Amino acid sequence: MRSSVTTPFDSRKPTQLLRGALLRRLAVRAALPILLTGIFTARAQTRASASFDSVVSAARQASEENRLADAVRLYRRALALRPRWTEGWWSLATLEYDQDRYAEAASAFTTLISLDRSNGTAHAMLGLCQFELGEDARALQNLLAAEQLNIIKNEQLREVSLYHLGILQLRARRFGDARATLDQLAKIGVRSRELITALGLSVLFILPKDAPPGGTPGAAVVERAGQAEALLSLKDFEAAKQTYSRLVADFPDYPNLHFAFGRLLLEVNETDQAVEQFQLELKRDPDHVKSLLEIAATSYRVDSQEGLRFARKALRLAPQIPFAHYLAGLLLLDTGDFAGAVPELEIARKSFPNDSRVYFSLGNAYSRLGRKADAARVRAEFVRLESQEVQQQRATLYSDRPSGLGLEQMQTSGHERSQP
Repeated sequence: MRSSVTTPFDSRKPTQLLRGALLRRLAVRAALPILLTGIFTARAQTRASASFDSVVSAARQASEENRLADAVRLYRRALALRPRWTEGWWSLATLEYDQDRYAEAASAFTTLISLDRSNGTAHAMLGLCQFELGEDARALQNLLAAEQLNIIKNEQLREVSLYHLGILQLRARRFGDARATLDQLAKIGVRSRELITALGLSVLFILPKDAPPGGTPGAAVVERAGQAEALLSLKDFEAAKQTYSRLVADFPDYPNLHFAFGRLLLEVNETDQAVEQFQLELKRDPDHVKSLLEIAATSYRVDSQEGLRFARKALRLAPQIPFAHYLAGLLLLDTGDFAGAVPELEIARKSFPNDSRVYFSLGNAYSRLGRKADAARVRAEFVRLESQEVQQQRATLYSDRPSGLGLEQMQTSGHERSQP
């Protein structure tokens, strides 16, 4: 047996060795509860994992057997054991949605999104719940997020989401956005009565709550306009034109109908005929701002002085429309009134702070006035924004912009064509 006294190789005193041994024994005694706690914790975790797996298995079985109330209860138990289980939140949320329990479903989808913000499908489902709950602003935000994330894999869900997004945009008076959204459905061949009606409402600027009652002449106009737009989405231009031609002949005084036909004619590059339709709309309503802007836009770089007359009237009637200021600025720039163009373009810049085209035009105006520092500043911002917009669909900023003003025209002026 080894002695505990000092050896030639250990210079410590016996009391020091004793103290060290005692401390080691005390350390072991102190660690024992920790070790036991670790053992018990591991065993508890094993039991919890087994319990979780058991509850999940029961929840899935209940769901498969259509025992939805039991499935919801069991998924909630599983989530209490594992709160960050995203698959469980999805299952719980969809079970609640299937039972029309939209508030409960919305709460579960909200939790899921907090754990996985890039889940576009969850954003879509949350938006649909909020639509049913009458929370239009939130529903619109989430359905737009679903479109931007663009990872909805279920085609049926995507179609439902697009339709509801279009309706929400109609309710929010975002008629141009609604038309673009609903047009996506028409392009893939969806032809439900609801879609056709919604398309008609979007091009005639009618809120869903103000839709003409079924069986009335107004309802027929809305439906036929929607059919023409559906034909246009499939590039059946002649059929679309014929539908509108018959429609304006049958209902020459229906509000916004000539305007809708004019927009279609612009899309098929029949500019002169389109302007005739806008003029007919102005004959019905001399203060029709959208028609004034369309004529002003089609006149840009063709007869900008004449276009300016229409743009100025539109501005007098609706100074709150940012794009009207931008269009007036372009026309003033093209007619050589650089000093007049600057304030209009500066107003546009405040409304569209992230669109490079506004900076391009404003840079041209500053340059023409000899404001070199200002021109350099906004042109630098143009370059920065332009590089960001390469992968973006910039036209969506101007979803209600005049059709007669193409993107290339919006980016250049009559007196300075070159890139800044």
